[in-house]
Amino acid sequence: MWRPWPFAGRATQLAEVRSAHAGVVVAGEAGIGKSRLVAQAVRDLEGVAWVRATASAAEIPFGAFAHLLPPAPPEGNPLGWAAAALGASVLVVDDAHLLDEASAALVHHLVARERARVIVTVRGDAPAPDAVRALWKDGLLPRLDLVSLSPEDIARILAEALGGRVEPESVERLRRVSQGNALYLRELVLSGVLEESGGLWRWGGSAAMTPSLRETVAARIGELAADERRVLELLAYGEPLGADLLAALVCAPAVERLEDRRLVTVTRDGRRLQVRLAHPLYGEVIRSGCGLLRERATLRELADAVSAAGMGRREDVLRVAVWRLDGGVAGDSALLMAACDRARAMRDLALAVRLGRAAVAAGGGSWAHVLLARALYYADRCEEAEAEFLAARWPGMDDRERTECGVGRAFNLFWGLGRKAEAFAVFDETYRLVGEVETRQGILITRAALEHFTGDSGAAGATLEKAERLGPFSARNLLAARSAQAGLLAMEGRARECRAMVEEVLTGTADVPERYPSMMVSLMEVGMLAALTLGDLAEAERCAEAGYRMQGDYGQWSAAIVRFGALKAHVLMLRGRVAEAAARCREAALRLPPRPSGLAGLCLGELARAQALLGDVAAAEETLAAAETTGLPIGPHAALPVESARVWTTAVRGDVAGAVGAALAAAETAPPPYALFLLHDAVRLGRADLVAGRLAGLGIEGPLASLFARHAAARDPERLDEVSRDFEGLGMVLYAAEAAAQAAALYRKAGLRRGERAAQTRAAVLAGACQGARTVALTELAAPRLTPRQREIATLAAQGLSNREIAERLVVSVRTVANTLYSVYEKAGVGDRTQLARILGIT
Repeated sequence: MWRPWPFAGRATQLAEVRSAHAGVVVAGEAGIGKSRLVAQAVRDLEGVAWVRATASAAEIPFGAFAHLLPPAPPEGNPLGWAAAALGASVLVVDDAHLLDEASAALVHHLVARERARVIVTVRGDAPAPDAVRALWKDGLLPRLDLVSLSPEDIARILAEALGGRVEPESVERLRRVSQGNALYLRELVLSGVLEESGGLWRWGGSAAMTPSLRETVAARIGELAADERRVLELLAYGEPLGADLLAALVCAPAVERLEDRRLVTVTRDGRRLQVRLAHPLYGEVIRSGCGLLRERATLRELADAVSAAGMGRREDVLRVAVWRLDGGVAGDSALLMAACDRARAMRDLALAVRLGRAAVAAGGGSWAHVLLARALYYADRCEEAEAEFLAARWPGMDDRERTECGVGRAFNLFWGLGRKAEAFAVFDETYRLVGEVETRQGILITRAALEHFTGDSGAAGATLEKAERLGPFSARNLLAARSAQAGLLAMEGRARECRAMVEEVLTGTADVPERYPSMMVSLMEVGMLAALTLGDLAEAERCAEAGYRMQGDYGQWSAAIVRFGALKAHVLMLRGRVAEAAARCREAALRLPPRPSGLAGLCLGELARAQALLGDVAAAEETLAAAETTGLPIGPHAALPVESARVWTTAVRGDVAGAVGAALAAAETAPPPYALFLLHDAVRLGRADLVAGRLAGLGIEGPLASLFARHAAARDPERLDEVSRDFEGLGMVLYAAEAAAQAAALYRKAGLRRGERAAQTRAAVLAGACQGARTVALTELAAPRLTPRQREIATLAAQGLSNREIAERLVVSVRTVANTLYSVYEKAGVGDRTQLARILGIT
């Protein structure tokens, strides 16, 4: 829903303008938000007069002030007459660089004589009258230079304007296109470039520029000579371009004039000078002025010129291929295949698929099918990818190509389609078909990595040993083997060793993210698991953010967004930022494919758990059901988030015993790091007596496992107080609040009222930072002092169950339920189930 365009951000600059009692000069490019900032600063002041300078009035003495001055100036001393005639205590002069000389002198006079508080806006890159420039050059007024809006500012503005949250990737894309210019941002949004889906606004990219925006940008470009326009046309279709290339295609003086006019920027890149348009929207306007024939001629000219120069830059293969494709030139399959692979590495997946299809059509053969299949896999079009992998097999391929095809197909079957048995069968088949030792080792190492993700550490270890027995590893295989070994260490709870191995791989080569994206994803996931096991939330967040950035500049690798969006939400929940975690999961869930997938369990499981922690029973149950039906159980990474969600959804229903049972059952088969958290869930639910020995016996290294064991073993309130403070020291605010609430309950049981009050206060403060979390332990803070049985019956009643339904579920008599509820109503001071639900925090 569209709302009036808001003012948001720029809090520091707003404070500076408001506190400038003599006045201030606000400078910046056109559309940056100078006028809006000043209007916001003076909106509550009285006696404000506005002057808006225009180019049309720049030749008329006092033209900008005509609406504030009497109609006829006297013969002598017009400056004194004008100053005396102005009655404003606050004068705002917008676009003061356009003032006529008399008006500029008047502004200078008012400031110098302190006749008014004067706030002036100027274009930072435009010439201004001497009297205006003297305002800041001579120190009469401070100058405040506005910079582009930050992503955070943009997100706040859009949230207010649209009445909903905007996807972070779309915020970043809008920032790039608008370059943080407030006017351009507003016009882009008005053009309909954002689309709403599931309560979240995302980049649609299909809308054209509004006429207003086109006129604004065209006016900024201004009149162009023929050679200047040709330079801009070449850049609009091909930026960045070398200065030497532009000079050869057009002429150097044209490029120099455009740089002087700030329509292009020239930067040094090694020994080259690279030329770009000064703003992305300049390209939109220039391209709109070119017909189809001129566009094609320009593209062919660019392709021929860069090809003749040797395509020395890494991106040149991709650019030339696209220029030829768009220019209507018959495709060169070798060029198209190389470009497809480059586009996939850059995560421009839509382009990679397009180039892959063109390579197949141009006769690229089996290898073109493989490249297209890989692009489709990354684009989450896994059924189509399987068809292309099958089309590629196996004629005419060498060992490397067979390996790429087989391993790629196995990944697609495993992660994309959840067909685990077929995936491992493809590994076996590929291994039999290749003969080179290095290639065979690579197949085995990759197989071990997937075996690790199934939770079968024994099989993964055996596969790695088999690879080692074949001979020394190549540099690439050594990196892959270390990555797989890091995963095994993480699953065994050997977190410090895992972290060291992850660092070894990342320092071994700087281009892991680009050359080996799947390896990078695995490294960041196991690195995060190790960090969580050690209780290092900051490192866990760093790993999640690094994985999230693997989506690339185009925001098209949804698997990275979903996986690491959900993992970041996991950390947020530990920090107590439960509502933020739920929002992050909802955003990630919009990227899930419309079919069962390996990531659905992770993403929807984390969302259901967040909803349960917030006390939203209906939403948690609905999401949990979706996770169970759409999540492919390919391993503990995908399945255990669903099990954890089941624990907390069961608990929020009021069945604490069932929740504890679910946690214990899931922990039986879970790898040690997951079992650590599941067993501790039982402690949080009040059944430390069932798990204290098991937590102590897990043998996991690090401070968090020790702290969990201490929490389970704590039998007196003082020790629980210590546990709470230690959780807070790790940043685990929700756990700290729960431990403090448990301490308060033990103080109360011991009759230690002073300790009870202190622990309750501490728990309440910590819980207040948890964004509405309503776990079993925290409900003690707001609810009356109920026995476990009273709380169990009260929770079920608050959820709307009848006395008979409660009796059947708990296997007690209806009379027992009725009597218990009567006692609860008396303690709580309420008269019905609705009021009881409000007190218990149940929605």
